[in-house]
Amino acid sequence: MKKVFKLAVIAASMSTMLAISLPATAEKWDMPTRSNDRNYMTRNITEFAAEIKKATSGKLDIVLHTENALVKQPEVKRAIQTGQVPIGEFLMSMHSNEWPVFGVEAVPFMAPTPQANAKLLTIIEPMINARLKKQGMRMLFAVPWPPQAIYFTEQVTSTAGFKDVKFRAYNPVTGRMAELMGATPVTVQQSEVPQAFSTGVINAMITSPATGVDTQSWDFVKYYYPVNAMTPWNLVVVNERAFNQLSKAEQEAVLAAASTAQTRGWKMQAEETDKLVATLQKNGMVVVDPSPQLMKEMQVIGQQLIQEWVKSAGEDGQKIMSQYNK
Repeated sequence: MKKVFKLAVIAASMSTMLAISLPATAEKWDMPTRSNDRNYMTRNITEFAAEIKKATSGKLDIVLHTENALVKQPEVKRAIQTGQVPIGEFLMSMHSNEWPVFGVEAVPFMAPTPQANAKLLTIIEPMINARLKKQGMRMLFAVPWPPQAIYFTEQVTSTAGFKDVKFRAYNPVTGRMAELMGATPVTVQQSEVPQAFSTGVINAMITSPATGVDTQSWDFVKYYYPVNAMTPWNLVVVNERAFNQLSKAEQEAVLAAASTAQTRGWKMQAEETDKLVATLQKNGMVVVDPSPQLMKEMQVIGQQLIQEWVKSAGEDGQKIMSQYNK
């Protein structure tokens, strides 16, 4: 009996020593992202993940799953909230039906310039964080897409040219915009755009030159109209419980990398836009300056959409517009 007890004590001691000598197991976070590896959004997040891995000496490793390979885009926010994934990237305006403020930056002609867009983020970032906190999440950073342009298979000089055209919608406000243009909105996710055009599911869309390059839009559409209607944001959001389980040093590394990624992402957006449009032209797309009539009609639609958004957002909308118009 004494021999058995002695052996048990020795075994326990060896196990303790072995545990002490082994390095702590690295934490691996799977992260769904929206676009392919070439897209500047994904490149920015790749750097974000690399900076965290370096700052934590490999203790936190964020593994990217691009082009909605892990979780479909409309489901990413919910997946983060429920802990299915600890972190993810999604298009904020996709969730404007849940809360209108999630769609404010995607309202056409609300904040079409970089300066207006940055001002809008400053105003609503605290509101976004408060909303996400109630849902067990926190925003790490936001990055804008390039200004949105219209892609169409035909030449047009007014919105009358879009009557009954099947128009891609990727959030509620682009669907409503299509209706006001006389088009028929069809919900199509980014990864499905080429097939949707080639099979006649859609004939036109409004999106960024980044998405145009990602989907090789020159294969299925000819004309590009830079109406520069809006610059929607992608958010990178983390599950609060997963974040709180990190050490203080790891949390600080994540927040520092997020701050850097937001600054870098906005800079990349500004630098990439002209390059992306040039790529579209190089591959055969015709860039057409919108006619004065088309722009006037689009801006009238934009004003209607802004008024509709303010009404739908209630007190939040009035508060945002009051601060934004100062």
